[in-house]
Amino acid sequence: MKTNVLTQMWGIFLIMSVCLLASCSENDTPALTDPAEMYEPDLTFRGDALSLQINGTTVTDCSVYFEPVEEDSTQMMMYIMNYVPQPVKILIKTTPGEGVVTFEAVPGGFIYERQIKGTYYADTDKADGSSRRIQADCTLSAYWGTGSNEYHFLSKCLFRTAAKAGTIEWQGKEISRWDFVQEVLDKISLRIAEKITDMKLVLHEDFTFETWLKQAGQTDYELWMTARYWIDPQYTNSMSWLFTPEQCEQFCAQWLGSPLDPYGKSPFQKWGDYYELPITYWNTSNGFAWTIANPNRYTALDMFMQGKGMEGLTEEEKQEMEMFSQVLYDVEDLSDWMSWCIVLVPNTIAN
Repeated sequence: MKTNVLTQMWGIFLIMSVCLLASCSENDTPALTDPAEMYEPDLTFRGDALSLQINGTTVTDCSVYFEPVEEDSTQMMMYIMNYVPQPVKILIKTTPGEGVVTFEAVPGGFIYERQIKGTYYADTDKADGSSRRIQADCTLSAYWGTGSNEYHFLSKCLFRTAAKAGTIEWQGKEISRWDFVQEVLDKISLRIAEKITDMKLVLHEDFTFETWLKQAGQTDYELWMTARYWIDPQYTNSMSWLFTPEQCEQFCAQWLGSPLDPYGKSPFQKWGDYYELPITYWNTSNGFAWTIANPNRYTALDMFMQGKGMEGLTEEEKQEMEMFSQVLYDVEDLSDWMSWCIVLVPNTIAN
């Protein structure tokens, strides 16, 4: 009898021990942070909640938010705002951990490569969620359209690539619009060459570009400006050049001239502390061909006609320039990229 009681007690002890161990095991298992926390409604990371490096530089005026990807619960779309005029979108893969979620970019991309490694830190300090933060190191690299290209104004590198058909009356003769515009562009190119014979444009993978100019009578290029650019993958052949206010003034003074009306329109669009110049570009067999995108191209034309385009001209040359402007404006839609697409085409691809 005594043996049976001891056996029963021993069995009960074993059962209780197993349950206790199981309970302890469950309690000791760390809870993984749900990545869905990262895209809760209206949750945006900025200021002290965001530590972000892009191409080795800490950025402080950006913000970040996330959206889920329906096809894969382990992935989400990361949006970096205010680094460039358009949102930088990066598809990331998440790995939940205790109090954190680590993430990295999903390989693949178009026009530029996006690499990122980061960590989301959950609400470990404050119950109201104010301690949530993101730490990330991002690399953005352009691998399409980069390189160095030279434009020789003495060789006439300005061309019309899209135009309105028809003829005009000029100096008592009937001449095609196409031929007239190209003849004037050739003359403009030669006038530029009186001071600047060559220009070299160098686009780097880190989304900066350099402009080098060769003054008339010189044999070497001189660095004129280093600025930022961005390629928008949503629109084919669309690029933005980003200038500081000082660089914007420098660009206008060199190529366009100041408008007669100090409050007149500008081809630049204000974006934060920068001025954006929208560019349409093509990678041709000769290299990087580009033009100011419409309708901004027509605003640039207005500034050119008020400034650089008329400097030092005879009355006959001014009349020709006025006709040139009238022909360019004789289109149905100023916003159409094909409305007199005036392109700067490289003569050579530089080493």
